[in-house]
Amino acid sequence: MLYKISICILSFIFVLNSANPVFASVIYVVKHGDTAKEIASKYNVGVDDITKTNGLRNINKLSPGQSLLIQGDTYIVEKGDSLWKIAQRHQLTVSQLIKRNSLKSNRIIPGQHLAIPGPSNRPNIMIGAFAYPSSILMNEDKSNIEQKLKFLSSIAAFEYHPDYNGQLSDLPHMETFKNRLWKRNITPYATVTNLSPSKGFDEQLAHHLLSNKQARHNLTENIYKVLNKYDLKGVVIDFEGLKQKDKSLFNQFIKELSNRLHPVGMEVALAVPPLSGPNTPSWNAAYDYQTLGQHADFLFLMTYDWHWLGGKPGPIAPISSIRKTLNYATSVISNEKIILGIPLYAYDWPLSDKNVEAEAYSQRYALEKAIEHGSVIHYDHRSGAPWFRYTDENGVRHEVWFEDARSLLAKYRLAKKYNLHGVGGWQIEFNFPQGEQILKEEFTISKTVE
Repeated sequence: MLYKISICILSFIFVLNSANPVFASVIYVVKHGDTAKEIASKYNVGVDDITKTNGLRNINKLSPGQSLLIQGDTYIVEKGDSLWKIAQRHQLTVSQLIKRNSLKSNRIIPGQHLAIPGPSNRPNIMIGAFAYPSSILMNEDKSNIEQKLKFLSSIAAFEYHPDYNGQLSDLPHMETFKNRLWKRNITPYATVTNLSPSKGFDEQLAHHLLSNKQARHNLTENIYKVLNKYDLKGVVIDFEGLKQKDKSLFNQFIKELSNRLHPVGMEVALAVPPLSGPNTPSWNAAYDYQTLGQHADFLFLMTYDWHWLGGKPGPIAPISSIRKTLNYATSVISNEKIILGIPLYAYDWPLSDKNVEAEAYSQRYALEKAIEHGSVIHYDHRSGAPWFRYTDENGVRHEVWFEDARSLLAKYRLAKKYNLHGVGGWQIEFNFPQGEQILKEEFTISKTVE
């Protein structure tokens, strides 16, 4: 499950800050022949506003079906629009649109102006990111990193991994990393995984550490030492691929770790795969939400990879599956301990007879690839996700699934509906301005300070 991009995503913990004024946006879907300049003129906004908000590199090249955020609360009806389509796009009901615009019927005409109701509330919520320390300190795109840091109150450094004796690997640049974060009022955490150099997420390594009392004790003490040495707030445990036989052992480890860290003011967070019941699906049954939630401070739900790198193409995080996970999680865990994992990456599957894994890359790169190949972007309303196809230089067809303004808004609204503690996603280097804009509009962002 690779590397499932483990992008595993520990992004968690951060509260959002919003000192700057927040403007509402509408979502426009590009038609054949559209340019950013023409759309800006139609909506009486600056071209720079559209390009910056949506991360566009070329104002003259867009993909049909691409979603754009446009500042303002008025949507201009296009040919082929319906109230249902417009409502779905903005996570509204048809009734809300009718009431807001005092309409007498469902009939609308091209050119008609519709007021789009903004969010009814902007709750405080924790948001954050997972990052390699080097990606913060040595990234050449400093403006991108600085923009990300404005949103974050916490970053989990990836990653420390133990050997069979419970000794932890080293993670370069941690001293400089944590100093920079504390100076920016960003709280640093460490991530500990069961990754091994040759096996990826190694369930045998995890089983040994959990079942061997001395190794488990060593691991607990070494986690404490790392947190104490670098003045970190806590740890994120990202043990993936655990077998059901290790359920009670994992529960015991998290209890012992929490008992060690909590008395000294340190926190324990977990990254756990999605469950819609205590043993559903069976391959994730080792993760006991209820017991883990009693001991850990936060559970980061890895609500993504329903279609993964080594499988068939399809939506990475279908909205119905996320909803089922939240229904179960909130029935056994306090919503104040739940962080919703959101994929900020795309998967690109080659459509060939050969057994070739998908490639993972950023949402922004996915859009650029669609534009490069002249692809039409489709939106699957059932799963709440955009996708497109293209043919590469070798004649191989590809299918790409990713996230955009429409799908992210749906996920953020779920976080609000369930009154969750936070949302988070991989990873800080993936530049996706649409996501940042929607965050500012949907939530109140205020950094926490020790």
